[in-house]
Amino acid sequence: MVEERKIKSGKITSHVLVAGAEDLQPLILLHGAGPGANAAANWDPVMPDLEKKFRVIAPDLVGFGKTEIPDPHPQHIMGWIGQRVEQILAMMDEMGIKKAQLVGNSMGGALALQLLSEAPERFENSVLMGSIGAPFTGSPELTRLLSFYADPRKARYRQMMHSFAYNAEDFNGMEEIIEKRFKIATDPEVREGHQKMFGSMQGGIDSLIMPPSMLRKMPHKILIFHGRQDRVVPLETSLYLIEHLQNAELMVLDKCGHWAQLERWDLMRPMMERHFGVTPW
Repeated sequence: MVEERKIKSGKITSHVLVAGAEDLQPLILLHGAGPGANAAANWDPVMPDLEKKFRVIAPDLVGFGKTEIPDPHPQHIMGWIGQRVEQILAMMDEMGIKKAQLVGNSMGGALALQLLSEAPERFENSVLMGSIGAPFTGSPELTRLLSFYADPRKARYRQMMHSFAYNAEDFNGMEEIIEKRFKIATDPEVREGHQKMFGSMQGGIDSLIMPPSMLRKMPHKILIFHGRQDRVVPLETSLYLIEHLQNAELMVLDKCGHWAQLERWDLMRPMMERHFGVTPW
Protein backbone atom coordinates (compact mmCIF):
# COMPACT_ATOMS: atom_id res chain seq x y z
CA MET A 1 0.00 0.00 0.00
CA VAL A 2 1.39 3.38 -1.04
CA GLU A 3 1.58 6.04 1.68
CA GLU A 4 2.22 9.77 1.28
CA ARG A 5 4.68 11.22 3.76
CA LYS A 6 6.42 14.49 4.55
CA ILE A 7 10.07 13.73 5.28
CA LYS A 8 12.69 16.22 6.44
CA SER A 9 15.42 16.46 3.79
CA GLY A 10 18.04 18.89 5.03
CA LYS A 11 16.73 22.46 4.78
CA ILE A 12 13.50 21.43 3.05
CA THR A 13 10.69 18.92 3.56
CA SER A 14 10.09 16.38 0.80
CA HIS A 15 6.78 14.91 -0.26
CA VAL A 16 7.48 11.18 -0.61
CA LEU A 17 5.54 8.09 -1.69
CA VAL A 18 6.52 5.06 0.42
CA ALA A 19 5.46 1.42 -0.03
CA GLY A 20 6.64 -2.05 0.93
CA ALA A 21 7.75 -3.65 4.18
CA GLU A 22 10.37 -1.80 6.21
CA ASP A 23 12.70 -4.82 6.32
CA LEU A 24 12.99 -5.04 2.52
CA GLN A 25 15.94 -3.52 0.65
CA PRO A 26 15.40 0.20 -0.12
CA LEU A 27 14.75 1.17 -3.75
CA ILE A 28 14.66 4.91 -4.51
CA LEU A 29 12.75 5.99 -7.63
CA LEU A 30 13.82 9.27 -9.27
CA HIS A 31 11.22 10.68 -11.65
CA GLY A 32 11.73 12.63 -14.86
CA ALA A 33 11.08 16.29 -15.65
CA GLY A 34 8.43 18.00 -17.71
CA PRO A 35 5.52 20.31 -16.86
CA GLY A 36 3.22 18.46 -14.46
CA ALA A 37 5.73 15.70 -13.61
CA ASN A 38 6.02 14.27 -10.11
CA ALA A 39 6.68 10.93 -8.39
CA ALA A 40 3.11 9.68 -8.69
CA ALA A 41 2.88 10.43 -12.41
CA ASN A 42 6.00 8.38 -13.10
CA TRP A 43 5.69 5.52 -10.63
CA ASP A 44 2.08 4.88 -9.53
CA PRO A 45 1.50 2.12 -12.13
CA VAL A 46 4.60 0.09 -11.14
CA MET A 47 4.78 0.61 -7.37
CA PRO A 48 2.29 -2.21 -6.61
CA ASP A 49 4.71 -4.65 -8.25
CA LEU A 50 7.86 -3.14 -6.77
CA GLU A 51 6.56 -3.02 -3.20
CA LYS A 52 6.35 -6.83 -3.15
CA LYS A 53 10.15 -7.05 -3.20
CA PHE A 54 11.43 -3.63 -2.08
CA ARG A 55 10.98 -0.82 0.40
CA VAL A 56 10.01 1.64 -2.34
CA ILE A 57 10.71 5.36 -1.82
CA ALA A 58 9.63 7.83 -4.51
CA PRO A 59 10.15 11.52 -3.66
CA ASP A 60 8.84 14.53 -5.53
CA LEU A 61 12.20 15.97 -6.52
CA VAL A 62 13.01 19.61 -5.74
CA GLY A 63 11.04 21.78 -8.14
CA PHE A 64 8.23 19.25 -8.63
CA GLY A 65 5.09 18.10 -6.91
CA LYS A 66 4.50 18.93 -3.25
CA THR A 67 8.15 19.10 -2.15
CA GLU A 68 9.28 22.44 -0.75
CA ILE A 69 11.28 24.70 -3.07
CA PRO A 70 14.40 26.34 -1.60
CA ASP A 71 14.28 30.11 -1.29
CA PRO A 72 16.02 31.52 -3.22
CA HIS A 73 15.81 28.81 -5.83
CA PRO A 74 18.69 28.00 -8.21
CA GLN A 75 19.35 30.06 -11.33
CA HIS A 76 21.04 27.26 -13.30
CA ILE A 77 20.14 23.64 -14.04
CA MET A 78 23.22 22.40 -12.17
CA GLY A 79 21.99 24.24 -9.10
CA TRP A 80 18.69 22.33 -9.32
CA ILE A 81 20.54 19.01 -9.67
CA GLY A 82 22.75 19.91 -6.71
CA GLN A 83 19.68 20.67 -4.59
CA ARG A 84 18.24 17.26 -5.53
CA VAL A 85 21.46 15.47 -4.64
CA GLU A 86 21.35 17.08 -1.19
CA GLN A 87 17.64 16.28 -0.93
CA ILE A 88 18.09 12.54 -1.60
CA LEU A 89 21.08 12.10 0.70
CA ALA A 90 19.42 14.04 3.53
CA MET A 91 16.17 12.09 3.04
CA MET A 92 18.12 8.82 3.31
CA ASP A 93 19.78 10.02 6.51
CA GLU A 94 16.42 11.03 8.00
CA MET A 95 14.96 7.60 7.15
CA GLY A 96 17.99 5.74 8.49
CA ILE A 97 18.94 4.33 5.06
CA LYS A 98 22.66 3.68 4.82
CA LYS A 99 22.60 2.19 1.32
CA ALA A 100 19.96 1.96 -1.42
CA GLN A 101 19.40 0.98 -5.02
CA LEU A 102 18.32 3.59 -7.56
CA VAL A 103 16.04 3.81 -10.57
CA GLY A 104 16.42 7.07 -12.51
CA ASN A 105 14.09 8.09 -15.34
CA SER A 106 15.12 10.78 -17.87
CA MET A 107 16.21 13.78 -15.77
CA GLY A 108 16.12 11.41 -12.81
CA GLY A 109 18.77 9.39 -14.65
CA ALA A 110 21.11 12.37 -14.69
CA LEU A 111 20.45 12.78 -10.97
CA ALA A 112 21.15 9.09 -10.38
CA LEU A 113 24.51 9.39 -12.15
CA GLN A 114 25.41 12.43 -10.07
CA LEU A 115 24.53 10.57 -6.87
CA LEU A 116 26.56 7.52 -7.91
CA SER A 117 29.51 9.80 -8.63
CA GLU A 118 29.33 11.96 -5.51
CA ALA A 119 28.36 9.33 -2.94
CA PRO A 120 29.23 5.91 -4.43
CA GLU A 121 29.28 4.24 -1.01
CA ARG A 122 25.57 5.03 -0.47
CA PHE A 123 24.27 3.11 -3.50
CA GLU A 124 24.27 -0.38 -5.01
CA ASN A 125 22.88 -1.73 -8.29
CA SER A 126 21.02 0.93 -10.26
CA VAL A 127 18.75 1.30 -13.28
CA LEU A 128 18.59 4.13 -15.82
CA MET A 129 15.65 4.71 -18.19
CA GLY A 130 15.85 7.06 -21.17
CA SER A 131 18.45 8.95 -19.19
CA ILE A 132 19.97 12.32 -19.91
CA GLY A 133 23.46 13.08 -18.62
CA ALA A 134 25.04 12.31 -22.00
CA PRO A 135 25.60 14.29 -25.21
CA PHE A 136 22.74 14.11 -27.69
CA THR A 137 21.27 15.92 -30.64
CA GLY A 138 18.47 18.08 -29.29
CA SER A 139 15.06 16.86 -30.43
CA PRO A 140 12.18 19.11 -31.51
CA GLU A 141 10.02 17.34 -28.92
CA LEU A 142 12.39 18.28 -26.08
CA THR A 143 12.57 21.87 -27.32
CA ARG A 144 8.78 22.12 -27.27
CA LEU A 145 8.69 20.60 -23.77
CA LEU A 146 11.12 23.14 -22.37
CA SER A 147 9.23 26.02 -23.99
CA PHE A 148 5.75 24.88 -22.92
CA TYR A 149 5.10 27.91 -20.71
CA ALA A 150 5.53 30.26 -23.67
CA ASP A 151 2.19 28.85 -24.90
CA PRO A 152 0.59 26.85 -22.06
CA ARG A 153 -2.58 25.71 -23.79
CA LYS A 154 -4.09 22.26 -23.35
CA ALA A 155 -4.01 21.48 -27.08
CA ARG A 156 -0.27 22.06 -27.11
CA TYR A 157 0.15 20.08 -23.90
CA ARG A 158 -1.68 17.17 -25.51
CA GLN A 159 0.73 17.26 -28.45
CA MET A 160 3.66 17.21 -26.02
CA MET A 161 2.30 14.23 -24.07
CA HIS A 162 1.60 12.34 -27.29
CA SER A 163 5.27 12.70 -28.25
CA PHE A 164 6.27 10.74 -25.13
CA ALA A 165 4.53 7.57 -26.29
CA TYR A 166 5.38 5.16 -29.10
CA ASN A 167 1.77 5.16 -30.29
CA ALA A 168 -0.37 7.70 -28.44
CA GLU A 169 -3.59 6.55 -30.10
CA ASP A 170 -3.24 3.07 -28.58
CA PHE A 171 -1.81 4.22 -25.23
CA ASN A 172 -4.22 3.19 -22.48
CA GLY A 173 -5.09 6.11 -20.19
CA MET A 174 -3.48 8.86 -22.27
CA GLU A 175 -6.33 11.35 -21.78
CA GLU A 176 -6.33 10.74 -18.04
CA ILE A 177 -2.58 11.45 -17.92
CA ILE A 178 -3.05 14.64 -19.94
CA GLU A 179 -5.86 15.92 -17.70
CA LYS A 180 -4.02 15.15 -14.47
CA ARG A 181 -0.64 16.54 -15.50
CA PHE A 182 -2.04 19.61 -17.25
CA LYS A 183 -3.92 20.55 -14.07
CA ILE A 184 -0.67 20.33 -12.09
CA ALA A 185 1.41 22.15 -14.73
CA THR A 186 -0.97 25.12 -14.89
CA ASP A 187 -1.55 25.49 -11.15
CA PRO A 188 -0.38 29.09 -10.45
CA GLU A 189 1.98 28.08 -7.63
CA VAL A 190 3.56 25.27 -9.67
CA ARG A 191 3.74 27.33 -12.83
CA GLU A 192 5.81 30.12 -11.29
CA GLY A 193 8.55 27.74 -10.15
CA HIS A 194 8.44 25.63 -13.31
CA GLN A 195 8.87 28.63 -15.59
CA LYS A 196 12.12 29.53 -13.86
CA MET A 197 13.33 25.95 -13.69
CA PHE A 198 12.65 25.12 -17.34
CA GLY A 199 14.14 28.46 -18.37
CA SER A 200 17.38 27.43 -16.66
CA MET A 201 17.38 24.14 -18.58
CA GLN A 202 17.14 25.73 -22.02
CA GLY A 203 20.60 27.21 -21.82
CA GLY A 204 22.36 24.79 -19.51
CA ILE A 205 21.30 21.21 -20.19
CA ASP A 206 24.75 20.33 -21.58
CA SER A 207 26.12 20.95 -18.08
CA LEU A 208 24.48 17.68 -17.04
CA ILE A 209 26.72 15.62 -19.34
CA MET A 210 28.76 13.19 -17.27
CA PRO A 211 32.37 13.11 -18.59
CA PRO A 212 33.80 9.70 -19.62
CA SER A 213 36.47 9.99 -16.90
CA MET A 214 33.74 10.16 -14.23
CA LEU A 215 31.63 7.38 -15.73
CA ARG A 216 34.62 5.03 -15.87
CA LYS A 217 35.15 5.39 -12.10
CA MET A 218 31.67 4.11 -11.20
CA PRO A 219 31.90 0.53 -9.86
CA HIS A 220 28.13 -0.01 -9.67
CA LYS A 221 26.25 -2.52 -11.80
CA ILE A 222 23.95 -0.40 -13.97
CA LEU A 223 21.13 -1.66 -16.16
CA ILE A 224 20.06 0.81 -18.86
CA PHE A 225 16.68 0.79 -20.61
CA HIS A 226 15.91 2.92 -23.64
CA GLY A 227 12.95 2.99 -26.00
CA ARG A 228 14.06 2.52 -29.60
CA GLN A 229 11.47 5.07 -30.71
CA ASP A 230 12.14 7.61 -27.93
CA ARG A 231 11.59 10.99 -29.58
CA VAL A 232 12.26 13.11 -26.48
CA VAL A 233 15.67 11.75 -25.40
CA PRO A 234 17.16 9.78 -28.31
CA LEU A 235 18.88 6.41 -27.96
CA GLU A 236 22.30 8.01 -28.51
CA THR A 237 22.40 9.07 -24.85
CA SER A 238 22.36 5.46 -23.68
CA LEU A 239 24.88 4.43 -26.35
CA TYR A 240 27.26 7.01 -24.87
CA LEU A 241 26.67 5.74 -21.35
CA ILE A 242 27.20 2.08 -22.26
CA GLU A 243 30.43 3.03 -24.04
CA HIS A 244 31.97 4.59 -20.94
CA LEU A 245 30.43 2.81 -17.94
CA GLN A 246 32.55 -0.18 -16.92
CA ASN A 247 29.87 -2.43 -15.41
CA ALA A 248 26.69 -1.80 -17.38
CA GLU A 249 24.38 -3.39 -19.93
CA LEU A 250 21.87 -1.80 -22.28
CA MET A 251 18.41 -3.10 -23.15
CA VAL A 252 16.81 -1.40 -26.17
CA LEU A 253 13.03 -1.78 -26.04
CA ASP A 254 11.23 -1.89 -29.39
CA LYS A 255 7.83 -0.24 -29.89
CA CYS A 256 8.64 2.03 -26.98
CA GLY A 257 8.95 5.79 -26.62
CA HIS A 258 10.07 7.82 -23.60
CA TRP A 259 7.71 6.13 -21.11
CA ALA A 260 9.45 2.76 -20.86
CA GLN A 261 8.00 1.94 -17.43
CA LEU A 262 4.48 2.55 -18.75
CA GLU A 263 4.84 1.02 -22.22
CA ARG A 264 7.16 -2.00 -21.72
CA TRP A 265 6.93 -2.99 -18.07
CA ASP A 266 6.33 -6.53 -19.33
CA LEU A 267 9.98 -6.68 -20.41
CA MET A 268 11.48 -4.37 -17.81
CA ARG A 269 10.16 -6.21 -14.77
CA PRO A 270 11.93 -9.58 -15.33
CA MET A 271 15.15 -7.81 -16.33
CA MET A 272 15.11 -5.67 -13.19
CA GLU A 273 14.34 -8.76 -11.13
CA ARG A 274 17.52 -10.41 -12.41
CA HIS A 275 19.56 -7.21 -12.06
CA PHE A 276 18.55 -6.60 -8.44
CA GLY A 277 18.91 -10.28 -7.55
CA VAL A 278 15.39 -10.84 -6.22
CA THR A 279 13.10 -13.80 -6.71
CA PRO A 280 10.46 -13.47 -9.45
CA TRP A 281 7.43 -11.31 -8.74
